[in-house]
Amino acid sequence: MSYQFVNRPSVKSDLTTAVDYYKSISISLAKQFLFRIREAKTYIAKSPLGFQVTYKNVRTLLLKQFPYNIHYVVVEQSNLIFILAIIHA
Repeated sequence: MSYQFVNRPSVKSDLTTAVDYYKSISISLAKQFLFRIREAKTYIAKSPLGFQVTYKNVRTLLLKQFPYNIHYVVVEQSNLIFILAIIHA
């Protein structure tokens, strides 16, 4: 079953803030952060219900290498994954 990602509008701001921070340290670190985001989304897409429910129906996945969690909700009937936030842990 193939799922489609939908970002809440605030997710763009979450990403911009994190990328700007890592860019201030190193461009390569910012690129690595974005790679880890893509990697996490790939894991989520393969098994969206396989990650822990932290509250109500919100699931989270901690990025490798970076202290950020992706918070998301799965709507199985519509094959959608709503990313609610990308939050510093």
